[in-house]
Amino acid sequence: MNQSFFHEAARLNNEGVTALVEGDEGTSINLLMSTVKMMKQYIAAPEQAAALGSSSRESSSCFRTFSTVEVSQAEFEEHIYFRQAITMPTDEDVSSPLDVYVYSAAVIFNLALAHHIQGNKNARNKAEKLYATIMKLLDDRVGHMQSALLLKLACINNMAHIRFENGEFDQVQDGIGQLSALLKTTDEGLLEGAEVQGLLMSVLLFKKPKVAAAA
Repeated sequence: MNQSFFHEAARLNNEGVTALVEGDEGTSINLLMSTVKMMKQYIAAPEQAAALGSSSRESSSCFRTFSTVEVSQAEFEEHIYFRQAITMPTDEDVSSPLDVYVYSAAVIFNLALAHHIQGNKNARNKAEKLYATIMKLLDDRVGHMQSALLLKLACINNMAHIRFENGEFDQVQDGIGQLSALLKTTDEGLLEGAEVQGLLMSVLLFKKPKVAAAA
């Protein structure tokens, strides 16, 4: 595998996260979009497609040294979405072809978050589409990886937040259905972590607000 490619992708991703933490969403989005394009080109290469197609359910190593950073201080609100951007080591080799999926999903998540925190409906809708892309990208081939599970839970949670903020309360319940389907195909051992439990609870807290009866 082309290790220098992953090192460069990690560097661009981390620069995008730094810009996001500093409040420069425009620069962050540009850097992260460049990284996403790199990952798409890599995945589309014939030799990489062949490697991914023949990969077994081997373990992913990349998330062992990934870390997260709080992008912005959450204001007091009933529902909190996952605001942890993902940074990557710039000098660690990638051992599994399946790591490509996890790297790509992590970068797309950061890009979605950069749109999400802008707060306006148009930006939230862009973020929702990106979160949905991650759900499709992390298919059964990576379903045994806790890193993939965490990303999926974060996406389900954040999509529910967007729909709630947009007033699409009936669609908020779609998150419960997605969560149920995910849990049915997930090894119980992956559900024990505190971060996983926190995201599970967060999704379950989203519900249609009650309307007070007219006097």
